Amino acid sequence: MFRKIANTFGTRLLAAVCNFLIAIVISQSVGDVGKGEQSLLLATITFILIFSDIVSGNSLVYLTPKHAFHKLVFPAALWSSLVGLFAIGFMLLFYGELSPILALHTGLLAVLASLRAIPVEVLIGREKVRQANLLNLLQPVLILLTLLLGYFVMENYSIFSYIVALYVSYGLTWLLGLWMLRDEFRGFHIEPLAAYRQVVGDLFKYGALNQLGHFVQFFNLRMGYYLLDMYMDKGRVGIFSNAVSLSEAIWIISNSIALVQYARIANAQNERYSQKLTLSLAKLCFVVSLLAVLFLSVLPSSFYQLLFGPEFGELPGVIRILAPGVLMYSLFLIIGHYYSGIGKYQMNTYAALCGLFFTVTMGFLLIPRFDIYGAAATSTLAYSANAVFILICFFKSSQFTWRDMLISREEVRSYYIEFKDYICNFFKDNSDTDKSSMP
Repeated sequence: MFRKIANTFGTRLLAAVCNFLIAIVISQSVGDVGKGEQSLLLATITFILIFSDIVSGNSLVYLTPKHAFHKLVFPAALWSSLVGLFAIGFMLLFYGELSPILALHTGLLAVLASLRAIPVEVLIGREKVRQANLLNLLQPVLILLTLLLGYFVMENYSIFSYIVALYVSYGLTWLLGLWMLRDEFRGFHIEPLAAYRQVVGDLFKYGALNQLGHFVQFFNLRMGYYLLDMYMDKGRVGIFSNAVSLSEAIWIISNSIALVQYARIANAQNERYSQKLTLSLAKLCFVVSLLAVLFLSVLPSSFYQLLFGPEFGELPGVIRILAPGVLMYSLFLIIGHYYSGIGKYQMNTYAALCGLFFTVTMGFLLIPRFDIYGAAATSTLAYSANAVFILICFFKSSQFTWRDMLISREEVRSYYIEFKDYICNFFKDNSDTDKSSMP
């Protein structure tokens, strides 16, 4: 399992570097206002995906070991397409601030993003984590390369360069994902509608519970963008979005661990084993995330201005306010994936609702008065509320105590042994590969 975690972390780290470079390219090329437009577009696509992923999201990981492939993929793809088309119509009718062409592209990109996620979720459900990681890494790489082409070769500095980059990245990774599942498609066939009744029921049952949490969590994570756009301007959204992106990059640690943890728990039968695994991974994640938070918090304004441009000198202050909440949320991601792995998605929803209380009450109070610093404080309160709620529930149900959060000598030794074995096997595998390639 440690090898899968290490592979996932390495992949997500490279993806985070690509996303970091994307933020630099956009910020340097179109400034804080252009970065704000890009952030709002991506946030709107993410919002649509909440509804698409009711059927084609994380519930596929949980249900892949339990249902035939063809019974899962067909309803997932059909639902994704219908949600995207509905979103286009909704935006044309009720989102007058968005031009018709942008509404069309936003909806179509949401469809494509949802379709490319289906192979990823199925691969994770089959515990083919390395293949899923490759798809997740290629997406930002393709966005970055296409953006560089659009900005510096085509000299198109409008939002449409980013839109084209999304089409390229979503489309190519979707096709590659289908190719990775080519063996599964050999038995693919469409059955009478009655045959899908149970699987569709399960998809909606688990997906709706899971996505209700994501729906609420979306507002915890991104409501600040829309409030800043409403009370301030898109330039402030651009600055805040960069601070959020940098802070949330720390979550690649939690998400890397959680991805493997989720697949393992979804295929496990022993609840006590799942609880002990979750607690051990949460402690490891907290320590590593703490080191990352401390590093990010000490970087000076001049560093961020050099990377993003002179408009972004306020980033250090915003990041320091976000840091405690980001650290707490890293724990929520681990514990939350435990509940997802055992099918209790509602626990994540309850936790998200706790955070939403602070997002709504403090967002409207702090953001008009304190600008991006108020948005950061609101996010920290919401993230912390999520974590505290889910931790209390986990300790109560597992009968662990808060003392169990302390890392023991045995656990340190276990982490060290696993890490050493991974390094030794890594170099051994590479050595064997080199020898086999010799004439």
